[in-house]
Amino acid sequence: MTGMIRRAAGLMFSALALAACSDSSGTNTGLLTVRLTDAPFPFSDVASVDVYVVRVDAKAAATSDNEAEDASKMDGWTTVATPNALINLLDLGGGKTTNLGATMLATGNYQSFRLVLDTDKSSITLKTDGSKPPIFFPSAAQSGIKVFLDNPIQLTENGSVMTLDFDIGRSFVMRGNNPTNGFNFKPVIHAVAQDITGSVTGSVHANSATGAVVPNATVEVLTAGSLVNDADPTHVVRSTSTDANGNFRIAFLLPGTYVLRATPPAASGFKPALLPGGLTITQASETANQIIVVAP
Repeated sequence: MTGMIRRAAGLMFSALALAACSDSSGTNTGLLTVRLTDAPFPFSDVASVDVYVVRVDAKAAATSDNEAEDASKMDGWTTVATPNALINLLDLGGGKTTNLGATMLATGNYQSFRLVLDTDKSSITLKTDGSKPPIFFPSAAQSGIKVFLDNPIQLTENGSVMTLDFDIGRSFVMRGNNPTNGFNFKPVIHAVAQDITGSVTGSVHANSATGAVVPNATVEVLTAGSLVNDADPTHVVRSTSTDANGNFRIAFLLPGTYVLRATPPAASGFKPALLPGGLTITQASETANQIIVVAP
């Protein structure tokens, strides 16, 4: 779901643009394109996670969570995208993206972004009966959410593509042990300049590298030095889950060394395990065919 908003001497709208355009006119402006992706929701009984995205705002200066939350205050903020669209985050697994919009901004570093949602139009739908359990949002109907930046977004005259990674599993926390009880919304959204990132693909298997595949396992990229039983949420860089064939893909990772952990579903009887030797991500490349073996 991609929509581009471009500001020059006014606003122009395009629904199909896929990448940042180049501006070499020497005007000290660049086109910032904003895309959205997710870390797939780990709950197998959820059919859709629909969020209504009103707009995306940018600010050169650093800002606090409270300053970002009040969507009515625009001091220092510039709106860079106004998709006004309902987006099913489950459609964006495996590094898929959807363009939210783009606009011309002054070149330089941008340290703050916020995503403005209409929570009254956002919902989770369950597979079992199509019901929509309550979601307990902490703020007003149109709430600004501060985006966590892995690094400030540097905008040049050649343009930049920023990807927002909406971590469903950490943003929607199930109340109790049944999804019909509803969810608490504790948003975790990261942003990174897409052109400086890499990705990892692989699979999770039982007992050996050629053993049975393990679907619905949670796969997490952790900070270097993390242990298999590490429960510190600040050590989680990105997360996803394996598909029906036991495969996973995590994109938009900054170059560096990480730990890769697989946690099988509790009902499987298998324990969490790490990728032997750790994970190294390099810019503009994919670290492929990484196999994590889990055992009882």
